[in-house]
Amino acid sequence: MKSSITGWKDVYSFTLSQVLKSKAYLISYFILVFIVLVSLPITGKLISKGAEDNNAPSPIDKVYVNNLTSFTNIDFEDIKHMTPFKHIEFDVVNGDYDSLVQRITDKEKHSVVLNITEENGAYNLHLSMMKDGPIKRAHLQRLGDALLAHFTNVRMEYLGISYEQLKLLQTPVVTKVTSTDLAGEELTDESSAISFSEYWFVYGILFFVLMATVLTGTQVATSIVTEKSNRVVEYLLISVKPLALMIGKVLAMMTAALIQMISMVAALFISNMVSTMYSADNNSLLSRLLPDDLFANINIINILFCLILVFLGLLFYAVLAGVTGATVSKLEELNEGLTLFTLTSLVGVYIGLGAASTLMGKGVNAFVTFAFLFPLSSPFVLPGAILVGKAGLPVIATAAVLLLIFIVLLFRFVAKIYETLILHTGNTIKLKQLFKISKNSV
Repeated sequence: MKSSITGWKDVYSFTLSQVLKSKAYLISYFILVFIVLVSLPITGKLISKGAEDNNAPSPIDKVYVNNLTSFTNIDFEDIKHMTPFKHIEFDVVNGDYDSLVQRITDKEKHSVVLNITEENGAYNLHLSMMKDGPIKRAHLQRLGDALLAHFTNVRMEYLGISYEQLKLLQTPVVTKVTSTDLAGEELTDESSAISFSEYWFVYGILFFVLMATVLTGTQVATSIVTEKSNRVVEYLLISVKPLALMIGKVLAMMTAALIQMISMVAALFISNMVSTMYSADNNSLLSRLLPDDLFANINIINILFCLILVFLGLLFYAVLAGVTGATVSKLEELNEGLTLFTLTSLVGVYIGLGAASTLMGKGVNAFVTFAFLFPLSSPFVLPGAILVGKAGLPVIATAAVLLLIFIVLLFRFVAKIYETLILHTGNTIKLKQLFKISKNSV
């Protein structure tokens, strides 16, 4: 076996240097890193731009109070004690509602109409503004909340209900049903389901691993087909064995892809730190958007486990892409040759997505455990599950061992067929023919 892989380091260094110097790789690298770098600051700026300052003066200058109820002892002047509304003038009128609305629409763009009605003992406060004017719905909502709170307090005072009594009346009633055993001890049912935020975190990691898998696989396959089509491979085979050629190319392409992915992760951290510039409380965008407890299970050990699983998954799919890419002879036929690689990766991704959805709905069950252990899906879903605390050491170790077994079996299969594939020219070799070649190899 040693002689079969002799020279893989030379293939690795040569292929990696060629890839890193290629214009296509460099252009895609800088574009991806740039997009990640600017994404969070731009998002943070847009969010901060759309946020309203609660202490900023309201654009509303005047409120026409049209009180049509029996409760006439209402004065909204106390609203002026609030900073945003201290400049507002309240004008009590008893006019026609439609004519008041027409008045602010035609002449007073910075005025609104407060219409108070009563029906079956219930009061309704309705604010109207000019359509497409300087007053926005957010401004109207802020004023409406203040008016409603003041109106409720005045009514309670009129009825002789104190603030403490009102607070007690408005306290929500929470009920809890528990089950106990015969001894009266509470039975706890610990759910292993993940939250909505954790689901999207797992989904994001799955998508990230999928990107790395597709990027690595297509680069490996493209490199092999290119060298087959221009007959470079015939010269390479003079000094190295086919298996060494495969190992060197796969590891070189994985290294190139990992450089891109690690750079994107580093750019994401930098982008997140820069986003603090657009936060009033100096918090990063991710810390504002994500729950505080989401990263409780992220530590060095768990990150190391995730990197090992992702590396093994990339290695497995890269070798598979190399084999399927070698079944074709021209770049124009590459998509057809990558069918097996594409279908296999899609099976793994869809199983992973199903497991993530099941985790959110029901928690860990037999299907989720299967997805954690199945070599096609474990590289996609298990890293995210580890980082949200839903996969223990036995599951991680078993998944890694199964992946290693699959990789060893795949390499043994490759060792039997790759020399035939790499020298093949002509029609695309089908899966059935691959097994026939493997069976006939000595």
